[in-house]
Amino acid sequence: MSHEKEPQISKRVSGLPVIGLLTLVYVIAGKFGLMLASLHASASPVWPPAGIALAALLVLGYRAWPAIFVGAFLVNVTTAGNVATSLAVASGNTLEAVCGAWLVNRFAGGTTVFDRPQGVFKFALAAAVSTIISPAFGVTSLALAGFADWTNYGAIWLTWWLGDTTGDLLIAPLIILWSIASKRRWNRREAFEVGILLLLLFVLSEAVFGGWLTISAKDYPIAFICGGIVIWTAFRFTQRETATGIFILSAIAIWGTLHRFGPFVRETENQSLLALQSWTAVLTITAMALSAAMAERRQAEAALRESEARINLAANAANLGLWVWNLRDDEFWVTEKWRRLFGFAESEPVDTGQLLQVVHPEDRERMKQRVQYVLEQDGVDRESEYRVTRPDGSTRWIAGYGGVELDERGELAFARGVSRDITERKTAEEELRETQQRMELAASAAKLGMWMWDIVHDEIWLMDKGRGLFGFGASEKLDFDRFRRVLHPEDRESVLSAVENSLRTGAEYECEYRVVLPNGQIRWLAARGHVEFNADGQAARMHGVALDITRRKEAEEQFRLVLDAAPNAMIMVNKDGQIILINKRVESLFGYTRDELIGQTIEILVPERFRSHYAEHRHGYFCDAKARQMGAGRDLFGRRKDGSEVPVEIGLNPVHTSEGLSVLASIVDISERKQAELEVARHRHELAHLSRIALLGELSGSLAHELNQPLAAILSNAQAAQQFLKEDVFDVNELRQILAEIVAEDKRAGEVIRHVRLLFRKGELGQHFGNLDINEVVQDVLKLVRNDLANQSVTVQTELADNLPAVQGDRVQLQQVVLNLVLNGCEAMIDCDSSERQLLITSGKENGVVHVSVRDWGSSIPEETMERVFEPFFTTKADGMGLGISVCRTIIEAHRGNIGVRNNTEGGATFHFSIPCTYSGPKNST
Repeated sequence: MSHEKEPQISKRVSGLPVIGLLTLVYVIAGKFGLMLASLHASASPVWPPAGIALAALLVLGYRAWPAIFVGAFLVNVTTAGNVATSLAVASGNTLEAVCGAWLVNRFAGGTTVFDRPQGVFKFALAAAVSTIISPAFGVTSLALAGFADWTNYGAIWLTWWLGDTTGDLLIAPLIILWSIASKRRWNRREAFEVGILLLLLFVLSEAVFGGWLTISAKDYPIAFICGGIVIWTAFRFTQRETATGIFILSAIAIWGTLHRFGPFVRETENQSLLALQSWTAVLTITAMALSAAMAERRQAEAALRESEARINLAANAANLGLWVWNLRDDEFWVTEKWRRLFGFAESEPVDTGQLLQVVHPEDRERMKQRVQYVLEQDGVDRESEYRVTRPDGSTRWIAGYGGVELDERGELAFARGVSRDITERKTAEEELRETQQRMELAASAAKLGMWMWDIVHDEIWLMDKGRGLFGFGASEKLDFDRFRRVLHPEDRESVLSAVENSLRTGAEYECEYRVVLPNGQIRWLAARGHVEFNADGQAARMHGVALDITRRKEAEEQFRLVLDAAPNAMIMVNKDGQIILINKRVESLFGYTRDELIGQTIEILVPERFRSHYAEHRHGYFCDAKARQMGAGRDLFGRRKDGSEVPVEIGLNPVHTSEGLSVLASIVDISERKQAELEVARHRHELAHLSRIALLGELSGSLAHELNQPLAAILSNAQAAQQFLKEDVFDVNELRQILAEIVAEDKRAGEVIRHVRLLFRKGELGQHFGNLDINEVVQDVLKLVRNDLANQSVTVQTELADNLPAVQGDRVQLQQVVLNLVLNGCEAMIDCDSSERQLLITSGKENGVVHVSVRDWGSSIPEETMERVFEPFFTTKADGMGLGISVCRTIIEAHRGNIGVRNNTEGGATFHFSIPCTYSGPKNST
């Protein structure tokens, strides 16, 4: 039973215009039909609107029903009855069309109903059943309203029903079939044939229904004369042409019958039309069913031809030759491809004797016996392979497959099958055998054991070398259970799991395991294998090789023991960053167990703040793998299991293994060293602080002088102000000037005290870092030692570059450096004449750094002591401590800078230092 197909109105013809046009067509057809009503004004034996309504709902969809309802109402309200009866008749006509469309869609395939004979009969049944509705509504409403006689109810009902049924059978197929685009294209011969058919149909229709024949229809069945033309149309053309021919014939027959011509003329006009419509209905069903059957046959023939063409195409593409052997007549039908395979000419006849002559002499007798066996036994030849010698002398391998067919008496009638050229396959098999022999020889030389497991029969084949690896006897029968028993108990489960995974997924089998030999010895083996599947997708065979890796495993164990004995943490990582080996020191350093780390990525030991770029750094190392320190110049940290971090140093060494390139990392915990370095740095800061205090002691006289001057000025100005205030009249402006000088001198004294306090300040390096102008640092120091320089008769010249970029640093620390260098220069010139005691301080910028130099004209530094000038406690002075210059180096290096000294050609020495222009923070002074 077919499913209902919901008709839909085409988007191209949807909307009110279609409803209006359909209503108009329905009204015109209805008026034409009622013109033929004679028994009752509302009941016509010819009712085209029924077919129009049914076709409209099938083609356009159920939404077209308003057009049917409105059209039927207009036809009936202007004919007979009143508004109520017209509404009842319109409802019946609409419901009849909807019911008929639903039945055709549900049970007959919708608009494809005429594609098969069964569909035609289902359509006729749907039409006959659905047309019961309209006369039931119409005749009953007219009789109840008094517009129809109850005594004539049956005759009116029959006329109404037959008119609707014939309208469905005649008009609906015509509209439906012409609404579907035809795929057929007529040629000139077919067009001529159609013309002849139409002419004959017109002539015979006029002869039968136009009064051209004077013979009586009572004596001769002249009504069947036109049927032959309709049957011819059904045989030669499609359902659309058949429906058109029936419509033309029906139109002429109605015209002739109304004019009292033809075989269906009865006593009354209504009786005549009823007889004609009955004949038309039967002819329509018969012709349309026949046309559908012929169309179905043509489709089957076309499908058969297409199938044969595809089979031949596939056979040629697959290099197959098809053959059929008539066993009774000993004749062969073969394809052209088969002839080329066996070397037969195009028109050369083929029989058993000729075929056997081309079979290779060494295979001829075997093939005779094979054919005889097939004919006498089961009748099915599964496959046979043999050689043929072609006319050019070449030999080809042929694979044949065929079967025997019996006739209706159960006797042998035909044999049919295919042949294909397998010469290339046979050549490849021979080459494969030679390759296998060479592989076995190579495997034996490489001490590999080749094996193959027939899974279906559970049989294992092993080379002699392989039997020795597993400890099997030379003639021992092997199966999978025997293999399982030699596995070490601790490895058995993992090996069986690997085999099961390969059988299930088809993945490569790869495993390392131990076997227990008959003498109790343990041997390590590495096995690789591949699974082959049959046509049903079932695992059929597994084959591969086994290698003795006992020595390698022993070496790995020794290597692991060496690693465990190493004092450093040792981790081996592959290219993917996975940890593949660790020693015990790693467990104690990071808090993880071996099982927790093996297989994890190395990022598990890296603090989260460094992980984002770690994979990139690892990839860069593997691209240029060599032994080196990791992160040179940077502080490295590792992450423990508890989340804490530990400072480390890491050495990297590339290691080439059987698995590819890996890296061995040696990790040293430097926590204690870092702590010691911090302690040393603290002591150095303390030393620098003590050095500043010592400098202040040396400058105490100069500082006192610097303070006495502003204090004396303040006292003098204050006394002057008191004298002014004793007088009754005094100059206010002069008093203001005195007070201003007192404030200025006070600020001067406060600035001296501020500088002293800064030098006494104690703090960690970097605690007071900021942007500094190096020229201001130099000028502040010169202000501080101005009096001391004057006392020593030292003249200072400065050449400070303008617009120098700022540097980042600790102002006090850098002032201490400049102060040390200035005082060191003064001490170097203590034995010189006062006129020669000169210092030159310069600043400038070069290559991204700001540099400062202090030059004196004293004695030069001996060359043999030049390299020791910056060492702690080294001095050339009798009363020196050897700390000032050493502290200078510590401070400058902590500022990421450099300090040095050189002797001048004219005498004296120049100390110089440089600091980067841009700097993000202090460096650990370690």
